Amino acid sequence: MSKHVFTAVHGLGLGALVGLSILAAACGAAPDGTTEASEQAGDEVAIVAQTTVTGWTPYTSEEFPPISCDNSSLFSAVQCSGSNCDNTRAYCTPTGGTRGSSSWTTYFSEEGTSWRYCGANQWVTGLACTGNYCDNISLQCTTMTGISWHNCYWTGWVSEEGGGLLSFGANYFAVGAQCSGGNCDNKRFYVCQP
Repeated sequence: MSKHVFTAVHGLGLGALVGLSILAAACGAAPDGTTEASEQAGDEVAIVAQTTVTGWTPYTSEEFPPISCDNSSLFSAVQCSGSNCDNTRAYCTPTGGTRGSSSWTTYFSEEGTSWRYCGANQWVTGLACTGNYCDNISLQCTTMTGISWHNCYWTGWVSEEGGGLLSFGANYFAVGAQCSGGNCDNKRFYVCQP
């Protein structure tokens, strides 16, 4: 059964929202060359995202729409608040890349496979969640022409304890994520320089 993701984006600076249909799929290969087989392949994901070009997105959680960076912007920091890191937002920073097609990974949590990576030349541009306290996470992976991964590393863990703010470092952007703890409480990101 073919599944679709519906993403709302700002139309050419006019503030209009345009519905786009894109196929939901796992984002492909991990940095070690392996691929993640989706435990939930075929599950339908229907998403309407809150988009931001530069700066902080609104918070997302299971009761709020997903978040997404628009144009050439990518996740360069995240912040969470609330019990079990329930609410998450991202900082969108413009890059020199040209945005291509996007797809959403299947949801992941601390139960089972606790991580997802985007495919080669794809970067994290959005985040959605379901379940209590944002327990299940999906990443929007977007192909960016003109930039590729270099100097990648795993960040430390972030949760609401200790402020909940995680900056990836100068010119580092997310290409994957992992969570641990009850309800995906602790999150870390696989980040690379373009």
